[in-house]
Amino acid sequence: MATGSIFHAKLDALYEVWLKLSLESSPTEFQAFADFFSEDCTAWLLSMRELKEPSIGREGVIAGIKEALKDTHIKERRVVDRFESAGGSKISVEMDNRLVVQGKDLDRFPETATAMFNEQGLIADFKLYCCRSPVVEIIQEVTGIGPYATTKENDGGKGEKCH
Repeated sequence: MATGSIFHAKLDALYEVWLKLSLESSPTEFQAFADFFSEDCTAWLLSMRELKEPSIGREGVIAGIKEALKDTHIKERRVVDRFESAGGSKISVEMDNRLVVQGKDLDRFPETATAMFNEQGLIADFKLYCCRSPVVEIIQEVTGIGPYATTKENDGGKGEKCH
């Protein structure tokens, strides 16, 4: 079985493909992203808190990444630290990424990716841990649709955002 450092290199390669993806990407480019995952993978491509269920399998990964790209694009991936399990098949990467959300720059977005690899060296389980409140706030600001209300009634007359 491969070591944790090999899996970190594979996760880095996945993110290099992710950085280049957009809604205009070709089916071949989306397939190149999905090829990092096993056929029966489970992938949470947004915060697990935001999604009701994960993407399942490679087709699910393609649908999931397309959904994520509707609002958010990773402009720059900045690795803060790397971790691996004792066996080495499960790794985590702490990041402080720069995103573009609905055309607006979000320069500091902390998130942690955890990936578990199978015997073939493919991602069997992928999870993103983060607080997407700053992303959701920008989406609401741009589109007018979101969970954060700004009313004088709910904040004592100040007209400030209510989270």
